[in-house]
This record gives sequence, C-alpha cells and structure tokens, in this order.
Amino acid sequence: MDTAKHTADQSTFEALWPSDLFTQGIGWVILARFKPNGRRVEAGVFLVDVFCLGVKLAVFEAGEPADYQQRIRNYYVDEFPMVATAPCSARKLLEQAVEYAGRIGFAPHPDYRKALRPFQGLQAAQCSEEFAFGHRGKPFYRRGPRETEAQARQIVSRLQQRCGPGNFDYLVMLGDAADINRAFDQ
Repeated sequence: MDTAKHTADQSTFEALWPSDLFTQGIGWVILARFKPNGRRVEAGVFLVDVFCLGVKLAVFEAGEPADYQQRIRNYYVDEFPMVATAPCSARKLLEQAVEYAGRIGFAPHPDYRKALRPFQGLQAAQCSEEFAFGHRGKPFYRRGPRETEAQARQIVSRLQQRCGPGNFDYLVMLGDAADINRAFDQ
C-alpha cells in the first residue's frame, strides 16, 4: 500500500495500473482509499482505453480491507501486470483519458463519477507526469470482446464523423462476440 499519500482526514491510498498500459492501449486502473480507522476501504476500478474510448467501465466498491485485498487487489495483480503508481497520477490519467475520448465523441462509462469517490482530496495537478493518448498520433479503436458488431460499426462511424477519413485507425473483427473471445484467447 502506498502510505506516502495522506489526506487531511489521514486516509491512505493505493493506486495500481498496468505496466504496459500505453503499449497495449487498454488496462485496469485501481485506486483504493483506506479510511483512517482501518476498517473500511473504498475502491474505484476503471477499464481505460488510452488509444480511443477513454473509460470503458467503472465500478465503485466499498467494504472491509480484507475483502478489497482478496477480491480486487489480488485478483488484478495476479491476472494483469500491475504496478503501483502515485494516486494523483491515476487521477490525472483518468481525467485526461475522459477528456481525450470526449473530444472525439465518446462519454465515459455511466458509473465513472461514482467510481471517482475514492479520489476525494487528490488533485491531478499534483502529478507532473505527461500522458499521450491515441496511437501514433491519432485515435486507434480495437473492438473489444464484449462489444457487439453493431456497437463496433457505430464507434467507427462516429470516428469517421468526428476525425475524418485517414485521421484514425481501427481493428474490428466482425462476427459474434464469442468468436472474438476465442480469437483473443489463442
């Protein structure tokens, strides 16, 4: 746990994200806020597409630290190459990903604001790190395994309208989402 960051109420924070986020273009970002009494933790879990769509999924969780450790932290660290980061960096990344996606016509997940609750008291301006969104200077959309063919076509259509031909790239596997899951698993 990153105990170096405290707020006025003496909460401590832990922030994690993929070590290869800007190579893969998509990954989970987690921020946990441990309350001063040590009996409660709030966590925001975000699926972030830094190449195009911004925050694709956002979940807010609150519970006991042991539950967070087992069900959230251990799961993501075991499943994905996660590394610790400064909590203010996580906030800045999320805010800028949402801003980038918004400029090209995509809103964050409906639960984005709720999932930001653990960030209370953290300022993105405290982060000096710079982030570059898109891939090779322009948006790059890759169809995810849970997006339908119709959703993929709608996203590409929006990119054509907002960015113009040649000003974005995309990789869209057509077919049933189950077929895409199998293709990604190979």
